[in-house]
Amino acid sequence: MTKMLTVNIDTSGVDKNEAQEWVNELANVYADMEIEDVNVSGNKISFKAGFSGMDDTEPDDIKMKIEEYLTMNEAFQAKDVVVR
Repeated sequence: MTKMLTVNIDTSGVDKNEAQEWVNELANVYADMEIEDVNVSGNKISFKAGFSGMDDTEPDDIKMKIEEYLTMNEAFQAKDVVVR
């Protein structure tokens, strides 16, 4: 079973389509990452994320991958990343 955590990214404004594509690419880059329930609204991007088959994923595990991908692919400026 995959443990899914809620991710909220605050931005300085983002194009809805670009943000959706960024989240899809995040799942492609990290093949073991599952993404669902993507929502882009104004300055917020939210989705659920987890690692395939892992039920012991911690928020810091997901946050580390997201911050790493933000460094590689700066499609937008992230002000804050919260995973719970």
